[in-house]
Amino acid sequence: MFYLAAMAYTPFHLIRLIVLAVVFTFIAIIHENFIKKRTSIQTLQSINEDEIHSLNHEFPDDNFGELFQDQDHPYSYDLDFFVKRGVFHFINRAKTGMGWRCLAEWLGDLLSKTDTAQIKERQKAVSELSEKIDLRQNVQTHGRSVDHSLERLKAITDLINEPLFILPRKKLILFIHIMPLITLGFIGLIFAGFPWPVIFLPVTVQFILNRQIRDKLTRMYLMATSNSRILRNYSQIIADIEKADFSSEMLNGIKKSLFTNERSSSFFISKLSSLVGYLELRRNGFFHPIFNNLFFWDLHWTYRIEKWKVKIAPHVPGWFDAIGRFEALSSFASLYFNHPRWAMPEMSTSEFTFKAQNLGHILIPEDKRVCNDINMDGKSKIWVITGPNMSGKSTLLKTVGVNMVLALAGAPVCADACVISPAKLYTNLKVNDSLDKNLSLFYAELQRLKMVVDGVAKHETVFFLLDEMLKGTNALDRQAGALALLRQLCTSESNGFVATHDLELTKLEEEFPEKIKNFHFDGTVKDDKLLFDFKLRSGKCESFNALLLMRKMGIDV
Repeated sequence: MFYLAAMAYTPFHLIRLIVLAVVFTFIAIIHENFIKKRTSIQTLQSINEDEIHSLNHEFPDDNFGELFQDQDHPYSYDLDFFVKRGVFHFINRAKTGMGWRCLAEWLGDLLSKTDTAQIKERQKAVSELSEKIDLRQNVQTHGRSVDHSLERLKAITDLINEPLFILPRKKLILFIHIMPLITLGFIGLIFAGFPWPVIFLPVTVQFILNRQIRDKLTRMYLMATSNSRILRNYSQIIADIEKADFSSEMLNGIKKSLFTNERSSSFFISKLSSLVGYLELRRNGFFHPIFNNLFFWDLHWTYRIEKWKVKIAPHVPGWFDAIGRFEALSSFASLYFNHPRWAMPEMSTSEFTFKAQNLGHILIPEDKRVCNDINMDGKSKIWVITGPNMSGKSTLLKTVGVNMVLALAGAPVCADACVISPAKLYTNLKVNDSLDKNLSLFYAELQRLKMVVDGVAKHETVFFLLDEMLKGTNALDRQAGALALLRQLCTSESNGFVATHDLELTKLEEEFPEKIKNFHFDGTVKDDKLLFDFKLRSGKCESFNALLLMRKMGIDV
């Protein structure tokens, strides 16, 4: 059709070309909108199916936060935060790299200065968002519509931070605006009756310039590839947040941070998405050479992207941070909505307090979960917990640790009621030796215990969870070392739980009656079977099961 319009020199063929182009564009837009709507509905359906799976303690999402796993972290590794079927895997509803990172930081940041007011603001935001189901799921839908990752986020950041190439060159800017007009003039000459080869002159000039700067533009193109779709979804996420009405101060703060110069950031992100989308025409091997050599296509859209960057780029990190914070809050809100009987903790600013009624582990299904009451208040309270193997000691320590992290991150906890004070959490539950660091099990454990001692020395409010201390040495040294450490901790303002099989540690209750309390789990043997109720009781344990377990394994003891 273009050939007929150019060679026949009649207005009829030109009008036909224009009409067909308009009709084709209109049909393409309708088709694209239909596909988008169908995809959105399918994604929303999948999100709700995943929520049903989550209620059954199934984990359909593959993202369990492995990028944030840190074996040296003071508590997240011990408490199974970033492993398959772990805490992050269960809680996370974020679909963007910013959301993953923010949620991981909130869950792993109990060592920084804890702001009680900030925790309370997060709780208000979580409570409000828990009722805004459509908003939360719309944000998830837009975020899930792209193959996103932290690497993709870096690609977008690199695109925005790429040094300017065209904008500083004023003569180049003037030339790329004038030359396409000249080319259009030569095209007009063809319709006026001139032979069509006259177009070779301006096309050759543009071809030579495009060849000279091809490497620079290719770099920009490679950075922009596939980002227009992601940016479009960012724009939709931001638009959903911008249109929502909030009463929470934190949510309104997030919403306010998404406006720049009284224009919504969704407008600016959508504009960048369109600009990058035009640059991606290079993928079309037929149309791109024509448009690029007739009108400096790549140069014009790169120039417009650079103009956008100069005005808007400084604000982009704040927008991404706002998306991340909203998704982290939304993750906590989904947890609260799915488990409405869980408690939103009350924050205490007096002496250290940790009280919870029916405290359970969030990763244990409700029909199998055994809950216990925790009532710890006052300075330097240390609970020494004894009991047989498999009776629930380690599970209790993990239950306490996970719920403490959730409480101080602003999330609900798996309990009927909870009152807690801010504290810095340290754990020593599953220390391993390290060949790459040339560390023995004993020395690796000493490093973990040193974190507790150092925190106490700084006069911080410390809460520790220690399971079978000093496993990597002989029995006599282990006992002597454990007794010495507990005596030292009793003279500080530290609090925590110690799980042990060593009954010698329970004697410290007589030495420090105001500091140390003994608790235990117990089990019974019925028909040569071990039975446990996993309920915490006062006092020390009087029965153990190691020999029975060995006999059941065929060891003659």
